[in-house]
Amino acid sequence: KGKRLRQAKEEAIAEIDHYRLQREKEFRNKQTNVMGSQGNLSAKIEEQTTETIRNLTSSYHKNMESMMKKLLSTIYDINPEVHPNFRHAV
Repeated sequence: KGKRLRQAKEEAIAEIDHYRLQREKEFRNKQTNVMGSQGNLSAKIEEQTTETIRNLTSSYHKNMESMMKKLLSTIYDINPEVHPNFRHAV
């Protein structure tokens, strides 16, 4: 009777281990599928970000010179005027 109990216990442990390994394998497969699709999304987002940065850099270089000229012309265009609220005190 004791041998039969030990044998049943060993069989149950072996069955549990087999079931656990099977479930872990399924979990890893599902995890790989989910993480793989996340990796694809990450790659797409990275590509879009790179493209956006490239476009912004191109736009910056294209418009920088004209904006600097406009800014400097505004700064250097000095027209001294007396403020309308100024009262000359004698």
